[in-house]
Amino acid sequence: MTSTGHAGAGSTDARTTDARTTDIGAGGGAGSTGAGTAGSDAEERAYRTAAEHGDAADQHVYAEFLVGRGRVDDAVRWLEEAARGGDPRAARLRAVTAKDRGQYTVAAYWYRTAAERDGACAFGLAELLWERLDDREGAAEWYARGAALGSVECRTNGALLLLSQGRSSEAEVELARAAPHDHVAGRIEQRMAELGERIDLHRARILELTALLGLPPEERPADLPERVAEFLVDAEECAPFSELHTEPEWFTSYPSFLPEAEKAYVEARALGNPRTDQWHALLYYNLDRYEDACRVLADGLRRHPDSRLLYRSLSAVHFQYGELSEYEASLRPGAEAGDRIQQRRLGDLCREQWRTAEARRWLEAAEAGADGDDDPYEAAADSLAKLEEDERTAPPALSAAEESRLPALHAAARTGDQAAELELGRLAEKLHRYPEAVGHYRRAAAAPDASASAVDGGAGGAEQARGAGRNGGEDGSPAAVASPASLASPAAVAAYALGRMLYEECGAHEKAVVPLYLPAARAGDLDAVEGLGALYVRLDDPLAAEPWLRRAARFGRPEAAGWIGNRVGDSYGDMEEAVRWWTRAAKGGKVWYGWRAGKQLVRWRRYEEAEALLRLAWTGREEQEALHEAAYWLARALRGQARTAEAVEWLRTAREVHPLVRLGYSGFMLTSLFDPSMELAELLVDEIATPEAYEEAAALLAAVPETSPKHRAARDLLARVPEQG
Repeated sequence: MTSTGHAGAGSTDARTTDARTTDIGAGGGAGSTGAGTAGSDAEERAYRTAAEHGDAADQHVYAEFLVGRGRVDDAVRWLEEAARGGDPRAARLRAVTAKDRGQYTVAAYWYRTAAERDGACAFGLAELLWERLDDREGAAEWYARGAALGSVECRTNGALLLLSQGRSSEAEVELARAAPHDHVAGRIEQRMAELGERIDLHRARILELTALLGLPPEERPADLPERVAEFLVDAEECAPFSELHTEPEWFTSYPSFLPEAEKAYVEARALGNPRTDQWHALLYYNLDRYEDACRVLADGLRRHPDSRLLYRSLSAVHFQYGELSEYEASLRPGAEAGDRIQQRRLGDLCREQWRTAEARRWLEAAEAGADGDDDPYEAAADSLAKLEEDERTAPPALSAAEESRLPALHAAARTGDQAAELELGRLAEKLHRYPEAVGHYRRAAAAPDASASAVDGGAGGAEQARGAGRNGGEDGSPAAVASPASLASPAAVAAYALGRMLYEECGAHEKAVVPLYLPAARAGDLDAVEGLGALYVRLDDPLAAEPWLRRAARFGRPEAAGWIGNRVGDSYGDMEEAVRWWTRAAKGGKVWYGWRAGKQLVRWRRYEEAEALLRLAWTGREEQEALHEAAYWLARALRGQARTAEAVEWLRTAREVHPLVRLGYSGFMLTSLFDPSMELAELLVDEIATPEAYEEAAALLAAVPETSPKHRAARDLLARVPEQG
């Protein structure tokens, strides 16, 4: 269980400093959350005796022993006693265990007990405030206080915080002080130097090529076009200009470099290649700056009015942000000019909105036409086939009751009635009139209680929403979400309805709809809470996802509970907490997690608990083939309860399905996989011990020497089978 220092949003300059001295991932071996070996039991008694009669240092040592064996629950008492006794290492470890369980307020408390005198605790507290609670001011304070205590990690991460705020001069001073003692600070200085040098080289080369292009045609070098092309996509002196936009984390971690990069793109316009406008726009898109991306592309089209590349890029940006009217408008010029890609996109858009005649026109044009360029093209046949299916079915329609309500709803909407706008949006969505639904939902969401980011469609609001999600309550869930019942206002409900429609029905990108989910999620709408967490998972931002999914899990959402179990078990190594969440998920209907929890409980010798979960897991084997493995673990759980006859039956079943189980493993995991035949034979020989059992065991063991002649266990077991007369 480790805690990673924040290195700016999206940065690769991560630090692992607030780490345990023991690996909590060991929970599952001997001595973990269950009975251990005699040796480990004696070792534990010695540690416990020392803790009971010793000082804070002894208590900390015992707590680390427990944590190292996955017994965090047992360790908590000793960590807290040691921390109260003045041991800063215990305070730090207690804080980490709380943080990994989503208890951010508890974690902050224990960090604070020692942060004023211990640099590592100051670092952990600052990191918690920045990374989990979005309190940059508090983080800056504790980084500075930790640096004053001599923590070079605090000095380095404090500099990273300054860099993320654009305070590069102050950050450079701090990095220079830290670099002689910290390789991370040195690496950051190196990366900043590389980025600055790269942009300087780009700008110098652009100016050089622009000067050559400004010469009279007869004076230009013959290979000038090749020089321009080489600079754009195959430069030798540094990474190609075409790749600058692909690393947005440079500019989120070190935003002071962004103005220089923007100048390079503006200067590159003189090269006359529309790809430079596309790359400029993509940089803004990657930085979640929708309006700037559209502005750059529109400006590029004024200079390159026939550029299919820019039209396609503009339409793609509109599509990703769910701007449906703008998307359609940006498709039409290219479609009308014969661009088959735009024709197909426009045909698909019309088909999804049940405008079948228009869809057929554009899709047939795309299938029959020749676009005249070398861009890869996927034929429109699939879309035409889907259109033919649609044409054979009835179009979406409203019920008679819904139709009868339309005049009154429209009249109410004209007076500013939010509820009427919301209902009209729902009805338009039902009819697949998505642009019309967008208008209704946005007007409903534009009430004073709706955030600006929700009203404007979310452009540029994902980072703001991410920060809002990290201000958590005691368990790390968003503090504003007070109950499982939704308290969302009509504006929040409308924003969520819009976001859900754009994402699920219209293909908008996750980052575009995050701000639309946020108001309803903060008000307690559990669908929005879980949906927002899922969006962050797909955005590869588990830190932002975690508080929302914890909230959803606490109020009974099994998929969220399973994800939290995976997070704390696989990422943090806290298997006790993971099993609790997996158990919730399994009992909520996600039986896969019954297998994960059940086999861990078997390892801990908590057989009765394991049995119920593994039986649940077995019921899901037809849908998830890997769950055939539950038979083996269920047999072990039954054997652990001395229910030998049942265990034998389940081992027979496990042997039958073992070929399916083996399909899920490869390499070392396959060669070391359990063999239910051996365990079945052992049970038959040692515990059933009847002539019929001996005969069955002999048959199971007979083939082993042929395939594995050195299989000692099989030979020994076979020798114990009495000869039958």
